[in-house]
Amino acid sequence: MYYRLVCTHCNLQMNDLASFRCGRCGSVLEIDYDYGGLSLPRNFRRERIANSKYSPFLPVESLSAGLGEGGTPLVAKRLEWVERADVLFKLETKNPTNSFKDRGSAVEITKAMEFGFDSVVCASTGNMGMSVARYAQKAGIKATIFISRGGNPKKIMKIRKYGAKVIEVKKDFNEALRDAEKFASSEGIFLCGDYHYRKEGQKTVIYEIIEQLKYRVPDFIFAPVGNATLISAIYKGLREFRDLLFIEKLPKLVAVQSSGCDPLVKAYNRGEKIGYVKPSTIADAIAVGYPTFGLEGVDALRSTKGRAVRVSDNEIIKSMKELESIGIYTETGGAAAFAGFRSLYSDYKKSFRGKTVAVLATGNNER
Repeated sequence: MYYRLVCTHCNLQMNDLASFRCGRCGSVLEIDYDYGGLSLPRNFRRERIANSKYSPFLPVESLSAGLGEGGTPLVAKRLEWVERADVLFKLETKNPTNSFKDRGSAVEITKAMEFGFDSVVCASTGNMGMSVARYAQKAGIKATIFISRGGNPKKIMKIRKYGAKVIEVKKDFNEALRDAEKFASSEGIFLCGDYHYRKEGQKTVIYEIIEQLKYRVPDFIFAPVGNATLISAIYKGLREFRDLLFIEKLPKLVAVQSSGCDPLVKAYNRGEKIGYVKPSTIADAIAVGYPTFGLEGVDALRSTKGRAVRVSDNEIIKSMKELESIGIYTETGGAAAFAGFRSLYSDYKKSFRGKTVAVLATGNNER
């Protein structure tokens, strides 16, 4: 399907499809499709749910770098403290490298192959580095991963195990991100990370949730926020399914951040511009002081009349333990969305009566 890259800020169209930022203002880019060229198989709705099923909605010929990501379970769990509401968990921990990052890596590494690159680089707090390293290994592409300060040693060990070069940066994620971008430009290699191609891969999680609910839209979706790529991708996927008449309404999106790193929550709740917050949280997967897709994340919340919730590290740990008690195993960042639901439910029980709530369990790589 034909697509173009358009700046999210000044609307400049980029002719170089391997670009990762606007050549005029430096903002992030968005992929804009010509849906008149969309062609779906006649049995599309009956096909097995997997990331590869959604290739017609992605900027690739096929997911040649895929590792069988997607098709993760959506499970209902009985919670004693929840009254008259259906709570569903999307287990992104069941992806090849145990996190939702694999959806985006499959698209990014496929694009690197299509463009003829033999090396990629990305900045990461851990999970994305693991995912990019594994997918690059499968594709026979070299990978360099810039790991920000406080990176989980177990994740770093796994990244090296997948054959990637690790550069540990004694800076936070946003500074590591700048280093990775400079490295990509100076070395002429493909930049992976929280940019437009990854965002396209991550939107498939909402396609799956809707299909698993027989095209019924949940009332609430809770997602953790680091770079806000995931929640803005979910919103993009929802709009696409609505525009293509697969669904009629949009759910309320709820963004969850740690109280020790909450730039999007502050901006949304105060009606202010997003500002930098120095990360101070045990949830390394969402320890991003200035989210790349922060403006798009705020727009996703406003457009769906959603909420932004902050939770403490203690609340995250309690949520991890409760999830374990019902058979769901996550890391700290992976439990943040559930912690957000627990917090919001305690204050607004009546708002959830008779509703369907989807909670994303996004990763499990800290153990």
